[in-house]
Amino acid sequence: MRVEQSLLDLLSIQMKCEYLSDLHFLSSEQYRYLAQRLGRLTPREEDMGEWNDVLTYLTDSPPAATATAAREQLVKILSGRSMKNLKNLNWED
Repeated sequence: MRVEQSLLDLLSIQMKCEYLSDLHFLSSEQYRYLAQRLGRLTPREEDMGEWNDVLTYLTDSPPAATATAAREQLVKILSGRSMKNLKNLNWED
């Protein structure tokens, strides 16, 4: 039996979060690392909903028109160019 996980769940596991909501409390360095990891992925358009879920959940940004656009926006925001857009960012890192 194969169990599929969402992109958000996979990111949470990758970042060693105990809970999905812990993704909101990563350090700036961890957000940059996550941006690098996401930047290496090639999103499939059929996964646009998954990419937009991550974009909305982590940044409160509106959904993007394509999966690629969602990934690009995530990478830009998470890498620090627009860190002010992140929800609950821990600036004490």
